Amino acid sequence: MEIREAYKFCPRCGSGFENKPEFLKCTSCGLSFYHNPKPTTTVVLVDKDNRYLLVKRAVDPAKGYWDFPGGFVEENETSEENAWREIKEELGLDNLGKFHYVGSVTAPYLYQDIIYPTLATVFVTLIPPGARPRAADDIASFKFFKPEEIPMDKIAFPELKKVLGSVNKFLETHKL
Repeated sequence: MEIREAYKFCPRCGSGFENKPEFLKCTSCGLSFYHNPKPTTTVVLVDKDNRYLLVKRAVDPAKGYWDFPGGFVEENETSEENAWREIKEELGLDNLGKFHYVGSVTAPYLYQDIIYPTLATVFVTLIPPGARPRAADDIASFKFFKPEEIPMDKIAFPELKKVLGSVNKFLETHKL
């Protein structure tokens, strides 16, 4: 179910919402509740052999499928701070170089039977030689793939194909 179906009552006064095309409108106090996307980050780690590190998800949605590390931005956290935190939590890494902004991608995200819109900020960085990632948090395992060897039929979310295209184009014109 989408947010407009799940959210029935105004958080300010408790009255019902009227469903408008781009937002919900409280029938009593007039509060407008917009369907803004939840911010996330996606981090593409590239090794010296131009392989990408993908993580196998340990939890739903898409448990057992390949994804890039990243996650939901927390309150009072920038996209860059979130990217650093997620890499530390999921892979135990904190000695990476500069994160390079690649672009953004929107995607639906099913969580507890509600489909939330998300907006992912995509970063790429070089994983230094000798770095020792380890699977932690909500990651079952990880593996390095050459771009052409990524198992596209086992990718967690269709939008990751857009991410791959953007990162490939970025790396053609930028040196990490």
